[in-house]
Amino acid sequence: MHSIIETRNITRKFGKTKAVNNLSLQVPPGCIYGFLGPNGAGKTTTIRMLLGLIRPDAGTITMFGRSHKDCRMEILQRTGSLVESPSLYPHLTGRENLELIRRLTGRPTKEINRVLSIVGMEADSNRLVREYSLGMRQRMGLAVALFGQPELLILDEPTNGLDPAGIHEIRELISRLPYEGITVFLSSHLLSEVEQMATRIGILQDGSLIFQGSPDELRSRFQDYAAIITDRLDETRQFLQDNGWNAVHLANHHLTVLVNGPSDAAMINTQLVNAGHQVYELSLVHPSLEDIFLTLTGK
Repeated sequence: MHSIIETRNITRKFGKTKAVNNLSLQVPPGCIYGFLGPNGAGKTTTIRMLLGLIRPDAGTITMFGRSHKDCRMEILQRTGSLVESPSLYPHLTGRENLELIRRLTGRPTKEINRVLSIVGMEADSNRLVREYSLGMRQRMGLAVALFGQPELLILDEPTNGLDPAGIHEIRELISRLPYEGITVFLSSHLLSEVEQMATRIGILQDGSLIFQGSPDELRSRFQDYAAIITDRLDETRQFLQDNGWNAVHLANHHLTVLVNGPSDAAMINTQLVNAGHQVYELSLVHPSLEDIFLTLTGK
């Protein structure tokens, strides 16, 4: 089966600066692809190329198995997008905004109710957009993007600027979209949010892809570690090193030691107690996606 999105070595320059450098993405159907990177890494530039708003200087883009260069209009008809803030008329109701889209696209009236149901905005659809919270505006923007039953939804920082409740609403909404037959490609720097919904991840740094795969594949590259607080940290560090434990680091008033699971952590605890060290705290830590991201990008 074709990837929904496949780019091969796409590059885009602005002046002498390479905003995107030899980028090769594979986005399989039915996934939520989290496209991660610090601000300025090239995420929005990539999205603009996928949407045909700018052209790559080199490389190729294929979507739905079709060449972006030769079949751009066909591809865009199968793609919904929300880039930056939603474009809605504030003096109209949410439903009236959708009615304008319906007339422009020639869709049946029932399409309005369909997208309102998906984003959970039926009850507020007759309120003026200027009365909406930021989260409600974002959900209505997603309703516009979902018009016409797209197979692919491209979202640029969809939770940016939202409060925790709004972030939760959008995250829950996005997580349901694959069950509607929609592949989601979303960029974000809110790594903890992407970790909770992405089934595939790409990490961009300075325009180049430094990782692509599943969250589990990413985590498997990084070991668990034990975080330890004792009465004599310097002596404890030396003791652990003398007993063959590797990568023992002292920082922020605790020690960290790379381990292979709970049995190693238990062994460390036993050794320390038997040697007379007072262990105030020992916890097994699984690196989060954000921890790993910061390690990879150095940000």
